[in-house]
Amino acid sequence: MQGQLLIAHPLLNDGFFNRSVIYLTNHNEEGAVGFSLNFKTQFLLRDVRPQVKNGNFPIYEGGPVAKNQLFFLHTLGNDLADSFEVSKHIFVGGDFNELMHMIEHGKVKQYQVRFFAGYSGWGEHQLEDEIGKGHWLLKDPDNTDFFGNAPEDLWGLKLSEVKETYRIFSEFGSDPSMN
Repeated sequence: MQGQLLIAHPLLNDGFFNRSVIYLTNHNEEGAVGFSLNFKTQFLLRDVRPQVKNGNFPIYEGGPVAKNQLFFLHTLGNDLADSFEVSKHIFVGGDFNELMHMIEHGKVKQYQVRFFAGYSGWGEHQLEDEIGKGHWLLKDPDNTDFFGNAPEDLWGLKLSEVKETYRIFSEFGSDPSMN
């Protein structure tokens, strides 16, 4: 499952994970880790690292775990030391100070990196159990434009790619009883 998208089932009503699209960066016998791609915060990189010039990169809410820590996904590959390739052309982590230097000198564009406050995590067999109960739909990401979709449209877009008839759910507000 590593490198796949978890798309919250339309009927999942689970607080943070409602309408979420999560990119799984790690999955093994001990559990799973990923980052929600579609919950943009009001904060920018410059708010947490004011010394970095060109810090207008948005920060996303990656999940409910370790929300006081900053993580990042990117498409920079081996141009950023100590990066880990999750799937074709998508990497997690790397030398943070080097990344800040690259951003400061205009060598990184917003479509190449996404910052997250926190992450999403599951314990041993927890994610498999949730998938088995139908809470999550799995999909391979479109690596050619990984960060290109508007976060507010991402859940509906990926949901309809899994099953076209699910598109109608994305047209409802987050609380269908209000429609």
